[in-house]
Amino acid sequence: MASHPAGQEIDLHPLVFAPDGSALQASLDPERPFAYPARCFVAGTIEGVTVPCLSAEQQVYFHQGYEPADHDRRDMAQLRRAFGITTHF
Repeated sequence: MASHPAGQEIDLHPLVFAPDGSALQASLDPERPFAYPARCFVAGTIEGVTVPCLSAEQQVYFHQGYEPADHDRRDMAQLRRAFGITTHF
């Protein structure tokens, strides 16, 4: 994860894409990589520049199944504010 002194962070995840647009990301268990369906890839903007990113719904999905840290709680709060979606914490 890359961070800026002002507190902003960019969390990068290397992916291997399939021809159908879906992707896999390595996990700690090589037999169970993280799967990304093609529909979860959307476009966003950073300082006016269009960039590929994950949908808000996919970000919520990947924040399940573990005890959230403070930065996870902040991430979910920002998604709720920005997109009006429901999160589990």
